[in-house]
Amino acid sequence: MTLTTQKKIVPAVALVLCPDEILNQNSFFHALHIRTGSNVPFEIFPLDEFQIERYFQKLSNAGRQALSRFHDNDIAFEKSQLIKRHAKEKTGMSLEKFLDKTLYRYLYETAGILLEALGDTKTYHRIKNTQSGNFLIARCHISTEAPRLQFKVEKKADGSLSVITSYYRANEQYTDATVKRYKFLIRTSDNNYSMLRYNDYQVLEWLEASNPGQYAGNPVLFSQRIVQKLEETHKVDRNSCFEKNEIDKPPVSCIFLSEISETMLMLTPKWKYEGILVDGAWKAIHETTRNGVLYSVKRNKEAEEQFISQLKELHPNFVKQTGAFFYLSFADAKKKQWFLKAYHSLIDQDIEIIGLEMLRHFRYSSFPAATEMSVTGQGADAVVLKLQVSFGKETVSLQELQKLLIAGQNSILLKDNTIGILSDDWLAQYAAVIKHGKISKQEIMVPRWLMLGLQEGEARQSLSASISEEWREKWLSWQKQDTEIYPVPSTVKAQLRPYQQKGFEWLNLLAEIGAGACLADDMGLGKTLQTIAFIAYRSGLNKNARHLIVCPASLIYNWKQELEKFVPGIPAFIYNGLQRNTDQFLSNEYTVMICSYGTLRSDIDKLNAIPWDITIIDESQNIKNAHAQITKAVYQLQSIARVALSGTPIMNNTFDLYAQLNFLLPGMFGSQEFFRKEYANPIDRDGNKEKVKALQQITAPFVLRRTKDQVAADLPEKTESILWCEMGEAQKMLYNEIKNQIRDSIFLNIKNEGIAKNKLSILQGILKLRQVCGSPRLLDNNDTTESVKIAMLMEELENLTNNKTLVFSQFKDMLHLIAERCNSAGISYFHFDGDTPVEARRDMVNKFQSKEDSTRVFLISLKSGNAGLNLTAADYVFLIDPWWNTAVQQQAIDRTHRIGQTKNVFAYKMICKDSIEEKIIELQEKKQLLSDELIGAEEGFVKSLTEDDVAYLFA
Repeated sequence: MTLTTQKKIVPAVALVLCPDEILNQNSFFHALHIRTGSNVPFEIFPLDEFQIERYFQKLSNAGRQALSRFHDNDIAFEKSQLIKRHAKEKTGMSLEKFLDKTLYRYLYETAGILLEALGDTKTYHRIKNTQSGNFLIARCHISTEAPRLQFKVEKKADGSLSVITSYYRANEQYTDATVKRYKFLIRTSDNNYSMLRYNDYQVLEWLEASNPGQYAGNPVLFSQRIVQKLEETHKVDRNSCFEKNEIDKPPVSCIFLSEISETMLMLTPKWKYEGILVDGAWKAIHETTRNGVLYSVKRNKEAEEQFISQLKELHPNFVKQTGAFFYLSFADAKKKQWFLKAYHSLIDQDIEIIGLEMLRHFRYSSFPAATEMSVTGQGADAVVLKLQVSFGKETVSLQELQKLLIAGQNSILLKDNTIGILSDDWLAQYAAVIKHGKISKQEIMVPRWLMLGLQEGEARQSLSASISEEWREKWLSWQKQDTEIYPVPSTVKAQLRPYQQKGFEWLNLLAEIGAGACLADDMGLGKTLQTIAFIAYRSGLNKNARHLIVCPASLIYNWKQELEKFVPGIPAFIYNGLQRNTDQFLSNEYTVMICSYGTLRSDIDKLNAIPWDITIIDESQNIKNAHAQITKAVYQLQSIARVALSGTPIMNNTFDLYAQLNFLLPGMFGSQEFFRKEYANPIDRDGNKEKVKALQQITAPFVLRRTKDQVAADLPEKTESILWCEMGEAQKMLYNEIKNQIRDSIFLNIKNEGIAKNKLSILQGILKLRQVCGSPRLLDNNDTTESVKIAMLMEELENLTNNKTLVFSQFKDMLHLIAERCNSAGISYFHFDGDTPVEARRDMVNKFQSKEDSTRVFLISLKSGNAGLNLTAADYVFLIDPWWNTAVQQQAIDRTHRIGQTKNVFAYKMICKDSIEEKIIELQEKKQLLSDELIGAEEGFVKSLTEDDVAYLFA
């Protein structure tokens, strides 16, 4: 028998990485024995002392020592020590979180030492095959170069947001899709491993724990809670996924004061761009988010550098300092009254001083603000006050005080280098007077009407002296008692309801002191009747008085008709078209002139020469633009009393109020810039509730708004519903084809130019889709595709044989298409739009309202017929297409749901299912913001569209 000697297989030994073990807080490095030709080619051993000494002699002492720590026993020992430490320190953190923090830090530091020492040591890895579940062992490479992290926001087809992490190493880029992360270790698809920087690892852990997916459908929260947090440490490409408002205005330079170690005063330069505070090293663009809206500030390098140079000249110590901030000892700041002089010099240059009230050791004044106020003179509308504000023996400058208050500060530096604090009580009393006044030395001139919007106290008491005691008693009586203050003239042929009596008296009260009044009642509550009673009362006081009514052209004859109905003894003259003869108006002793806004703009040189007793602007939102020619024309009118009527004084934003209030209360709200800075920007951009409250308090005496729910409980209920329309196959195919074309074009333009420059194309695209929803014939008159809306409307009209119905559409051609079908179906109708003469409109309205007339359908252009008309004969309303502003739709419905209605009103909005119309309805619900808090109007829809909204509309 022959014996065969079996050759012993000597293994090659390498290091094997088991990354999955990192997640279990176990050793993730082992010794790998490789036996070529053996039935078991690979065998793994723990890194004990034997393995290290025999097979890893080439490593440095530090490397071998690090290897020895990658033994389960070593790691278990370290873990036991940390558990003891946790029990001893009583950090309040759970043991699991404590170990997650400390043990992984230990493993991270140990792995870092090992990787530096590996050199050309062969490395393998053991990873799980995701398909079979078996472990595979293969060669890998472990790099000592840590990758750079960068994040990018992406938007999916459904509009949801996500964050993509990119890893950059050498000239290579990897993303989440090609990287597997094991805590602080990452593996790329080509089996390359590298360790993250520890801070990067922590950021990724935070990102995973924060679960960005929970905010994916909410861009505001996604920006605030995910993106902004990442931007604190890393570059984030927002990828045009958020609305961006660009600010390119000169900055207001500011100094922020703070203290260092209770002995040093630090001055940090900052800049306000439209109220957004920026500091730090200059960079071209500063981005920040307010209430979920991204603001991109274009920083002015020249202005910022000039300001820093200016600051360096303030003190010799500043010359050698960096410019990021400047500092002085308290002693140097007070030496030769340096700080006091510098402070007043900066204030004189309109540089804002921020942070005085935060200083704790740069001394406070022990004196409270003492204020003396007295009336020294007054005119018809204004009061001159002597005002002195003192801290101890020092009287402060009113000009300086005004600048500080407008800048939002509540402290002032005094001559003894102490800081005077203006308390909340003092601010509530005097801040509005000083901010809204015109200052000359120690005197200040303010509109005497301001008194009505002040809190009870000394300031209000001082201003009260400019208004008679008799009037003040009537004002209090009007607010608290039900007694009649002004009788409605017998010439008024109507019985005013209690709330209408209150409105009539309120107009008279404000007119007595020369203040204007904005009557902002809900549509249908009788603003016209209250105003006519006011005209009658003023005419009774002065039979020679003449009054002007300015209104939209569509309401001219409506006003004349209402005047003839309620005050037949007061002759009214229509100043319009060929009847534009002021001599005829004056010579025939007419009392009231009625003209359109367009006519007033054209003939302002004639009309501003007539001394009016009352000027009434109806639908006053027409002058919301302070720069418009019609607004400037209205301002030129000379009148004793001024009245604005509007159910929606705020259409788009708070600044809409400025032009109307400036007509009613000239000068009370200062310049446009002051109003924008003090109220409009803080309210509209920042959602500042305190500013809302302050503006509401000042305007409340001059803006009277009552809703139907408050004052007209006997008004019949109205029922508003959506009539869903399902497009047929042909109409739906056409809709989708046009939608895809528009979407591709719009988003290419947005990507290249941004959303701000593409508002018009966005609106045109939306308009086109809404037209397809109405009828494809609106785009191509020869298109024979059936309109689901017209078909459903005709079914409804044919069923409503005993009811009168209003049909509104934005599109004139849509009304013509409906008229064609009504003719075919034998349904009688009236029809008017912007092309219909006002006389013809009046005749149609009168006939429709008549019980004798059998015409039961009224087709009306939404813009031409949504205000002023009284159509209470109808009890059904159909809105063919949704409008941007819900208030405009509401006004259309209120043509029938108003005083005089005796039936229930049913209103239907016709909305195409799964279309842009349905999405508009949803966006309208989201965008009713803060105007309700001011006077209860709606915010405009179009101007508030964000890029996210656009993507949603065209999805």
